[in-house]
Amino acid sequence: MPISPRFHVRQMLEFALQVERAPENIRRKQMLAAEELLHEIDDEGLYPIDYVVYRITAYRSDSANEVILLGSALRGDLVALVARVSRTLQLTDEGMLSVQEVAEQLQISTRTLSRLRSEGFLMYWVVQGNGKKRLGCSSQMIADFVSRNKDRLTRASAFSRLSEIEQQDIIELAMRYKGEKKTLSEVAAELARTSTRGHETIRVLLQETGRTSKSLPQPSRITRSNARAIEESLQSGASWVDLSSEHNRTPDAMQKAIARLRATRLKQMETTFVDLEVFARVEAEEVILGAPAARSVDPPTLILDSLLFSHSDSEPEEIAVVSAMHLLRRRSAVAISGLKYAPSITVLDRIETDLRWSFLLQQKLIIDAMPAALAVAVQYVGRPLHELPANRLLPLLELVIQVVGKACAEMNPSTGQTAKRTPASVLDRALPMMKALRDPTRAAAKYKEIQIHCPFHGVVPWSNLLPTTNVYESAQENSARIGKMVGLKYGWLGVPMTVLEIADVMGEKPTSISKQLLRWS
Repeated sequence: MPISPRFHVRQMLEFALQVERAPENIRRKQMLAAEELLHEIDDEGLYPIDYVVYRITAYRSDSANEVILLGSALRGDLVALVARVSRTLQLTDEGMLSVQEVAEQLQISTRTLSRLRSEGFLMYWVVQGNGKKRLGCSSQMIADFVSRNKDRLTRASAFSRLSEIEQQDIIELAMRYKGEKKTLSEVAAELARTSTRGHETIRVLLQETGRTSKSLPQPSRITRSNARAIEESLQSGASWVDLSSEHNRTPDAMQKAIARLRATRLKQMETTFVDLEVFARVEAEEVILGAPAARSVDPPTLILDSLLFSHSDSEPEEIAVVSAMHLLRRRSAVAISGLKYAPSITVLDRIETDLRWSFLLQQKLIIDAMPAALAVAVQYVGRPLHELPANRLLPLLELVIQVVGKACAEMNPSTGQTAKRTPASVLDRALPMMKALRDPTRAAAKYKEIQIHCPFHGVVPWSNLLPTTNVYESAQENSARIGKMVGLKYGWLGVPMTVLEIADVMGEKPTSISKQLLRWS
């Protein structure tokens, strides 16, 4: 089962992300408050978002633009909030039934149970004896739901099981397709069109029945390892035709597998942001992301070979950069949390492009912060940095970049933080507590020219989305057309663009652009 049901309302997802970042004792208290509120919700009632926030946090907002939530949607969102918050805690599994045990007790399938979660069935993420987390709920939680939803559970229980006669009818109908070269999944889809049962219900039955599973072809599942191999082959210039023959799968199936792989990578990343008040305005994205400072970016820095940095003297411009960086991260986090099992390639491309753009804005802030940060490092070591031997200078620089990068990622302009002061202040407090400057254990060579490859990539968890070589220059050697595509994608020609945006600029079809960019990913 997924970590939580999908949120119906974007504002509730954003609120859940805020709760997740609270201290542990606050998270526990607010999770219980959300659970208490859930028991009071009427499906047909209307609830202002500010009321929901007040009931959970005891904070009353003065916002004039209240979003009104329908009770039936709010139920599912409260369950999702409780699930997400419980996963951040270390709740014991004592007395907590497993998903399978709950399904058996209610006489429903696990898929039906998953649907019931979006209708108000509470489950926690709990820690087992081996340290792994699983979903679970207590007998009391089951009793509470049953007492409020007897009719719903009666219908679910009656519908969840195929009778013996239904099973045999479906199997006999499926066997008629033997020899027609249709896959088991395709047969299930055909039968679902004329049945009251869903495609997945029929597919599972056919897969678990010996006669049909042996008689109907089932292409091997594309594992994550297979998807990575296919992705690497495409980047090396292999064609879909060759890969289709090699893996015995259609290009469409392979594309979906790669999309699932990309979605998994995104879900595993921690995408944090500062939620500024200005984001609540209707025109926020248009104004903030359309600002000249937000759209003026430099390409990724691939080599750091100098300690000379320049910075901007314009504080309003810096505020625009910070706001755009956080807005892009926020937009990405919301989109990632809503990704489906088989996500749209267009949606994935938008998320990845936003993350690249936010990195280039963060890179601007880091470069702006480096002069003051290096001055702190000089003060700490007691001599000019160029006098340090390489085996002491490089670790020190890497440490400075990490501290400055993290400070820039968490900057909040509404509290007066700036790139010139805040990262240097954080570094000044951090250096004495770190072992970065311990004396070398062996003799070191005198100073030589520094060279750090991709110096700023490590400050974000999505560095795999960033180029590590000058792909723009390499693509230009191939052709000016390919060079322009690559430059537009990665930020050599301005703000990074999606495939659809590049296709619009170049007047070509998105499929053609996508194919050309594969080997430059």
